[in-house]
Amino acid sequence: MRKPIIAVTGDYDPQSHQYYIKEEYIQAISLAGGLPVVLYPSIEVPKEWSGDRRAWIEQYPLDERILEMADGILFTGGDDVDPAFYGSEVLCVNGEIIPQRDAFEIKLAREAMGWKIPSLGLCRGIQLMAVSAGAKLCQDIFEKQTDWQHTQKAPTWYATHSVQTEPGSRLRRVLGETVHVNSFHHQAVEAQCVGPFTVTARAGDGIIEGIELPNHPYFVGVQWHPERMMHDPVQRALFEDFIEAARGNR
Repeated sequence: MRKPIIAVTGDYDPQSHQYYIKEEYIQAISLAGGLPVVLYPSIEVPKEWSGDRRAWIEQYPLDERILEMADGILFTGGDDVDPAFYGSEVLCVNGEIIPQRDAFEIKLAREAMGWKIPSLGLCRGIQLMAVSAGAKLCQDIFEKQTDWQHTQKAPTWYATHSVQTEPGSRLRRVLGETVHVNSFHHQAVEAQCVGPFTVTARAGDGIIEGIELPNHPYFVGVQWHPERMMHDPVQRALFEDFIEAARGNR
């Protein structure tokens, strides 16, 4: 049986002018039974453009062969999404922005929703998914929402807080009622504006840790990094469920 092809979004370092992908994403997809293929954004500056993000997304030249090829899409972690893409001004607490990556992935996520392609978002990935569907982000959770340590100082594979999943959700079925996760973020999906998503997991301090899109075969985001915790059978189950959804999409 052919392995389902999983398109994995890669990252870009503007300082070294290099594309890259962290090995844990590739290893997790492979371990769960998928065939990872890395996608990278074009770093070209948009032509004849005066700052209208909506116009940039609409005109972004996404090659439809990506959508035809991919049985599933993994939206990976990385830098902060430009707040302009969700209609906010950039605050001083916002981190580094790679706007070309934002535009590429927002376009890709919107097409994945329309094409019904199973998609999983991790950390930045959940935030990118949310923004692509009209949700907003809190640019720094430590300013207003929590004093929990969501940028942990423990090893990356180590769980530092618990997350409660919602009854009836896919995350509840796959992960159980309580799941122990790692944490490496200072932003999160804004509770007052989650767009069309259903919130399906939260940390004990109220931070949104999981979202799912109704009426889609599989469009799920989580705020932690399960790819760094593949020693844990519960975290492996999240990837295995995603790969099964991608196999069904074929």
